[in-house]
Amino acid sequence: MMAPPNPVADVAANVDEIHIRRELLAAMLAQTRTAVAGNLAIGLTTAAVLVGSGVSTGVGGWLAVLLALVGLRAVHARGLKPRCATLDRAGLARAEHQLTGLLAASGLTWGVLPWLSYTGRDPFVDFFCIAMLVGMTAGAVNSTAALPRALNLYILGAFLPFVAKSAFIGGLVYGAGGVTIVFSTLVLMAFGRSSHRAMRGTLVATQQNARLAEALRKERDAVQATLRAKNLFLAGVTHDLRQPVHAMALHLRYLRSLRADQLQPETVASLCEPMDGAMRAMSSQLTRLLELSRLEAGEVQPARRAVSLAQLLDVVSTQFDAQAAEKGLRLRLRPMAVSVDSDPRMLQSIVDNLVANAVRYTRRGGVLVAARQRGANVLLTVIDTGPGIEEALLPELFIAYRRFDDRDRGSTAEDGGQGLALVRKQVDLLGHGLKVRSVPGRGSAFTLRLAVA
Repeated sequence: MMAPPNPVADVAANVDEIHIRRELLAAMLAQTRTAVAGNLAIGLTTAAVLVGSGVSTGVGGWLAVLLALVGLRAVHARGLKPRCATLDRAGLARAEHQLTGLLAASGLTWGVLPWLSYTGRDPFVDFFCIAMLVGMTAGAVNSTAALPRALNLYILGAFLPFVAKSAFIGGLVYGAGGVTIVFSTLVLMAFGRSSHRAMRGTLVATQQNARLAEALRKERDAVQATLRAKNLFLAGVTHDLRQPVHAMALHLRYLRSLRADQLQPETVASLCEPMDGAMRAMSSQLTRLLELSRLEAGEVQPARRAVSLAQLLDVVSTQFDAQAAEKGLRLRLRPMAVSVDSDPRMLQSIVDNLVANAVRYTRRGGVLVAARQRGANVLLTVIDTGPGIEEALLPELFIAYRRFDDRDRGSTAEDGGQGLALVRKQVDLLGHGLKVRSVPGRGSAFTLRLAVA
């Protein structure tokens, strides 16, 4: 038996990767203003301190490159932010590559700083250079963790030149400083990776919660709608069942009032005939209710075998010829000498319900039940010349317990209650196809797609 669907698992498995990447990119762009302000403030301060300490060679050019990159990043973010939520996969990849390039260049610019001022001659300048470099790189972790590749390139671009310069100067102290920066590189990259995972996990959980909440809302609305429809339907069924019961009670009361000499066979027969019809109507409604309840509870399993369409339509003819003739309708059957793969009892129920609805709502003209083969399938169509139904109402035809009351709708609807809901559930359980076409004022056509046995 197939396991029931698990909406929670379905939501958990359905993570929109593009949406996650957009959110990560948006989070990174949201940090642009802070990053730009930090680069400007610290870059200008660094340049001022270095020049004031007697280090002037290359500082102007370094600051110009830094300011240019900061301005380019601000312009890029300003143009990208409005489009971030609508970027497709290719647009996201392009934006991520551009940001990665800008951050790598920015990190490398800060990495050039030791080659300008880290000389081993002035401890204050050396310390200041290290402090600025480590501070800027550590600060970039939070603002750049949303894009791990860009963060890693920024850290490597900032720290590797310092390690190279330490090795170039030589000596125990400067060598130890270079080794320390190597460890700092690994720690910051690991911290950035952890921050990225935390951000991504939060976004995934938020997305799944939102989808789960939406799925639960839809399920709640569907359940509430079904309950409302069921209540309305049961009220209608109660009314419909009360009528034949009341009719039977009247006939029984009349039968009991007759004297012995009045109990002629003709009189009894005339009273039993409408009582028999009332019993059949009640039995039909109760049978449909029971079948629908069993299908909804998952208690029914199909027993598939080869079903002769000719025999199936013979049963249809036996059941509905007299009913159609009584209404002045022509019931035409065009079977085929072919068998289909289905459950015979369920398939008979499906066709009977479709024909019953067609006969019930057709006032003039007729009903045609025709089979035609299309490759490995047989299309069995029930066509009527009834009032038809508006296209907007077609999706509601097969809703369980959704009753289309012809007394309220002027006989423009074609579902008498639970019949078409039963049809839909049986068709879905058997895996058959079902299509509906209807034109108001001209009639409707219900087509079953059945596999040849």
